[in-house]
Amino acid sequence: MIESFMLCGIGLLAGCLLMLALFPLVHKRAVRLTQQHIVEATPLAINEIQAEKDHLRAQFAMSVRRLEINIDEMRAKAAGHSGEIGRKDLEIYRLHVELDKKKAQIMVMRARDRLRKGIVRRAVRIVAYVFVRSDRRRRRQTFEEMLSHIARRA
Repeated sequence: MIESFMLCGIGLLAGCLLMLALFPLVHKRAVRLTQQHIVEATPLAINEIQAEKDHLRAQFAMSVRRLEINIDEMRAKAAGHSGEIGRKDLEIYRLHVELDKKKAQIMVMRARDRLRKGIVRRAVRIVAYVFVRSDRRRRRQTFEEMLSHIARRA
């Protein structure tokens, strides 16, 4: 029984010595991690803060420049599109003018056609009237000649 107490005591002493040997390593690691957390939590040095600001300004300036370039490209595209739209509007206007001229020509031709038809109708009426009148005269002359011929025989 005493032997078991002695073995337990020796084991306890060996563990304590081993702990004393490893304790500085564990302590150094804990100190290093704590210092790292403190450094991360504390503000940076003035130079580092200024460098960070300059970096952010540079990033912002680059993004602004990219946007300006995009705006210029969009304006150029818009100008190209507006020029194209202007050309198409001009072409549409020209076609409308041409269409109006064609409509006017059609109306003039229809008016001429109506006038010609009216003249032709009048001419046909006059010719028909003259024909009928001449035919009546001829018939009358023929009838009078027959009467005179009959009167001469009688």
